[in-house]
Amino acid sequence: MAFSLNPASILGPEFYGFLLPWLFTFAIVYGLLSKLGLFGDKKSDKINLALSFVIAFFVTGAAGPQLAAFFINLFGGASVYLAGILVIILFLALIGYEKKLGQGMIYVGIVILIGVMLFLGSTGTFVGQVYLDSSVAALAFWLIIIVIAVWLITKPDGAASEAKKA
Repeated sequence: MAFSLNPASILGPEFYGFLLPWLFTFAIVYGLLSKLGLFGDKKSDKINLALSFVIAFFVTGAAGPQLAAFFINLFGGASVYLAGILVIILFLALIGYEKKLGQGMIYVGIVILIGVMLFLGSTGTFVGQVYLDSSVAALAFWLIIIVIAVWLITKPDGAASEAKKA
């Protein structure tokens, strides 16, 4: 029998259907009750723990599997969008964007547009149909990269002028 690293088969359905939703509900309720401080300072921690414990059991007892399915869909979809935002941030770091308002905003706009296009293309929901052969698309991509690189190197305040200053 082969060993599998599938968490669902190792931990069993109870892990995703009961334990994770219970733990998530407990943590959220306890955090909110602690933040609000409804019961004063001295005994509030014990009361918050007891209430969070009971509420988490009520929630998972009635809707554990449905809650687990909801969270799986929610966090799965959110991770796709967060990955897209991370790619845009990485592109901005690549062009040396600093958080100064108004400086280089055209570059930021171009990079964000490229990031959004890559994100939409990777999810299969790209708006508009462009019928290009893969070789033509690769050629266009590399031509754009080469033009941007040449422009960045030869512009007056680019890398060539930085080397002259040093």
